[in-house]
Amino acid sequence: MQPAIQQVIRALAEDGRVGAIGIAEHAVDSYLADAPSEGDRVLSRDILVRDLASLRGVAPHLAGFIGRVEAYLARSVPTALSRAA
Repeated sequence: MQPAIQQVIRALAEDGRVGAIGIAEHAVDSYLADAPSEGDRVLSRDILVRDLASLRGVAPHLAGFIGRVEAYLARSVPTALSRAA
């Protein structure tokens, strides 16, 4: 069983290794790619945004890294609503 995406992101943020943000971005892409339909991807994205906000509250010292993951998510995964406009 794989760890939850927010646990992966937290571990990468705490590690501070060069390239960690790239690994986190890949983890986000993989997490969303596992969704079987577009609706599921939108729901998974919303859940991830909520989980990242929660992680920011639990581990405020990781806010910079989490913010970069949130920005990547906002740039790379448009929601179904924005595509419909």
